[in-house]
Amino acid sequence: MSKKDNLPRNEAPAPQQPVPAEPASERRPVSSGMIWTFWGAAAAAVIVARSLDAMLPQTPERVIERWVMVAFAAFLALFLLKFK
Repeated sequence: MSKKDNLPRNEAPAPQQPVPAEPASERRPVSSGMIWTFWGAAAAAVIVARSLDAMLPQTPERVIERWVMVAFAAFLALFLLKFK
């Protein structure tokens, strides 16, 4: 007989119990109004950037992009503070 036959056979591991998730008492539900506000601001930033690019052809695109992104960053800061 070989040594393989003398070794105990490994049984399938017992299924692990799922770890219960921590209660979500800290999390508030997000209203659809907040979602629409965020995506509306993102769409407005794109529309304003394209409009300014068309209305100010002599202004470099990078300048327009920077100013629009600064305004969008300010919006995000206020939005997240209110969300907090």
